[in-house]
Amino acid sequence: MDIIAAHQHGLIEQLGEEISSLAGRAHEHGQRAVVLHHLYDHSRGAHGWALREARDAMRTSAALAALRRKVRQWGWTAANRDKARAALELLATALGEAARLRAAAAYRAYRLSATNALRAEAERSLPSALLAALDQCHEARRVGDDLSSDWRLALAEESKRLADEAVDEASLDAAWAAIDASALRRAAGRLLGSRALARAAGRDERRGLAKVERLLLSDPALPASFRANPAQHFYALQRMLRERRRQQWREACDREPDAFELAA
Repeated sequence: MDIIAAHQHGLIEQLGEEISSLAGRAHEHGQRAVVLHHLYDHSRGAHGWALREARDAMRTSAALAALRRKVRQWGWTAANRDKARAALELLATALGEAARLRAAAAYRAYRLSATNALRAEAERSLPSALLAALDQCHEARRVGDDLSSDWRLALAEESKRLADEAVDEASLDAAWAAIDASALRRAAGRLLGSRALARAAGRDERRGLAKVERLLLSDPALPASFRANPAQHFYALQRMLRERRRQQWREACDREPDAFELAA
């Protein structure tokens, strides 16, 4: 491997670690909403899919919290309550993992396409239609122009396609099968079923992106620092996660008895 290839490989590995941290764990919907909003904000409002996905993250988080309250409050028999609770946690994990994969795919595509040093990797790993839309998005952002409606639509459609392909549908199907076999079937379908999500997406479409962003920024479940200054909050999150990764690396080295000798 030559020096340039080694440097690029290092950049790709570093980006992969950053993406994994930012995408968070299954239950960290709020963190993903912050990251996805950053894509919308950084693109000067062109990446509408990312904003709508951020809203979906908070909608999912709120729905899961409501379902957990129902499980606690309903006077079922212990067996039915335990079955519903287990099914709900299976669904929460599956939805969170799907959301994590979707956010990671979107962030990776955006960063690869925006970084000249990673152009070869972008061309190798991203669908050509998505890369073309992201290229137009970045060019408009750099010169201060608005992205045309046709390219906005293409960016949204191709981003959705990439995100959908990243998800393990079998895990989601298994989780919904467990929900359907429990007493939570109707409540979960009403809050998180495909029809419910489609109706919510339709409402957001009619509202327009500016209002959708205001609704996201006013969400009390998100940190006050995000609502006050989204960009500053994102970069603080990025720095915090980077420092956490460094600390974890140092701790891992300390656990290795020969680490000092190897470093020397």
